[in-house]
This record gives sequence, C-alpha cells and structure tokens, in this order.
Amino acid sequence: MKAYKNILIIKMSSLGDVIHALPTLYALRKNLPHTKITWAIHEQFASLLPGTPWVDDVIIIDKKQLKSPSYLWQLRKDLHARHFDMTLDLQCIAKSAIVSALSGAPEKYGYWELREGSNFINKPLIGEHQFDHVIERYLDTVRVLGGDVDGVEFPMPSYGDAEQSIRHRLAEYDVHDDYIVIVPGARWIVKEWPLVNFGELCIRLCESGQKVVIAGAPDDNDKGQFLENYVKHNNLINLVGKTSMSELIELIRHCQVFISADTGPLHIANALKKPLIAMFGTTSPDRTGPYGGSHVHVVISPTSQATPKKPLVDDPECMAQIPIDAVWNVYRDIVRKDA
Repeated sequence: MKAYKNILIIKMSSLGDVIHALPTLYALRKNLPHTKITWAIHEQFASLLPGTPWVDDVIIIDKKQLKSPSYLWQLRKDLHARHFDMTLDLQCIAKSAIVSALSGAPEKYGYWELREGSNFINKPLIGEHQFDHVIERYLDTVRVLGGDVDGVEFPMPSYGDAEQSIRHRLAEYDVHDDYIVIVPGARWIVKEWPLVNFGELCIRLCESGQKVVIAGAPDDNDKGQFLENYVKHNNLINLVGKTSMSELIELIRHCQVFISADTGPLHIANALKKPLIAMFGTTSPDRTGPYGGSHVHVVISPTSQATPKKPLVDDPECMAQIPIDAVWNVYRDIVRKDA
C-alpha cells in the first residue's frame, strides 16, 4: 500500500454507518502505522470515534452550514492547511463529496456506490465484495489500494467518566451488571417492531426477575414512556433520551444481552461483541446487519423481501410478523448457553 502521510476519512453520519466504517479505520492503521489519520464527522457522532492510535484528529462538519458560501470557504482554508494527500469518502453522497472536493487532496477515493454526484469528485474503488455486507464494501477500498485486511475489528472508544455515571445511575435502581438493554426505536418507522410487542417482551423479562433498561434517543421519549406505562414493573428502567452517546456506549458495554430492531445502537452492541438479538424485515441483515460472531442472533420476519440489492422495503406490516415467542426463545437459548 502506498505510504500516504496524511489521510482524511469522510464519514459524517449516522450512528450505525459510522460504526460500519471503523473496521476500515482499523485496517488502514494496521497498514499505515505512521500515517496521520483525520476523520470528518458531524458533532453528534464524534464520540463514536476512538482516539489515538486510531484517529489522530477529528474535523467537525456543520451539516446545517454546508450551503453557506462563507462556511465552505472557511472549511476549504482549514482543510487545505492540513495538506491531505488522500481522502477516503465512505459516505459517497453530495455532502461528503463537497468535503472531499474542498480537501485539496490530490487523490480522492470512495467505495464503489457513488451517489448524488459524488462520482464527479471521487474515484470508486471496486473490489470483490461489491454486493456483500457494507463493512466488506468499505474494506474493499483498503484491499484495492494494496493493503492487507486481516478480519473485521472495531476499534471502539471507552469512557471512564461515562461508565461511572451509568453505574451510579443504575445503582439507584439496584441494577448492576446483570441487565438487558432494549432499544425500541429505529431511524425509520418501517424498521420498528411494534411497541406492544416490545412491551409484552419486557413483561416476560421483568417477571422472570430480569432487570431491563430501555434506551434510545430523545426523539423516542414517547416510546419509553409508553413502555413504562404498559409494563408497570419495578424491574423496568426507562433511560430513553437520558444518556449521552458516551454513556450509551458504556451502558451497552456492560449489559448481559442487547435487543432491538435495525437501529444505530444495535451496531454499538455488535462492535462491543455483546450477545444480541436483532430483528430484521424491511432491511437486509446481509447488507447492514450485525456482522459476524457467535454473539449475533438475527430474527427475520417471515414476510421479509429485503436483500443486499434492495436495502429498504417499504412494508408497514413486515416487522409485525415477527412473533414475540421467536424473540423470547432466542433470549432463553442465550441465557442457557451462558449459564
């Protein structure tokens, strides 16, 4: 692999997508131990990035300002001053292509799926995994550039202060390490498992003596409140909208099992190699699901039509076809194996 001195990785959002790009960061660093690696990202996802030795610097991109000429001019000056010799755009849409174009780097690459005109800025790097899981698509950029890829590794950050904050908060509910995290929300409603199903699952878990922590973004506060009112059990702890990103990472790091549909925190659990149950139907786990390892347990809707080439199927009834018993039985299998 060419001995680049200064690389800019561009992957600004969203939660799961940033985590999907971390194995590429890992592979780049293993191939280029002395290269300076900078990552361009939106502020709300910056805490997903590990520090040194993986990432040397972070550039925060204000997505609301990307149409402002003055902001773009200042961003161009900042990027040019850093003297990048290569950009690797792992988002490959218009806004990431703008950052790549402004970088001043003589070499500008992206993975093969160049969208929204990003092909006018970036050169696609097309490998053998063109239609495989998105993690392998990203890793193909390293392979095509001549680098070695030895498996899939996620260099996740750790936060001591956030861990202590979460432990202290959970201790107030008499919750320690033996708890389950459930995230009921998702980025799109068609990816969500019905809230009543989550509620019934939580009732079974709580009545079995299991502590259950529900989590998620502030936008999902109404879901957390619904489950709290539906379940009505002291073993249910509602932290939806009440954690920072770093606290969410540490909450998941120390859980016993993680359960959700196709949502960003699922990929935190996967990166941390936590035992997880993931429900899929309108999206394909073969394309964007939790990737690899015996810790992964995927429950697929019997009516799912999603494939790696059809990333999102707009079927509002699909996820509802996943039975509560199917998820419960997988959970019991996990517990028996760990016993």
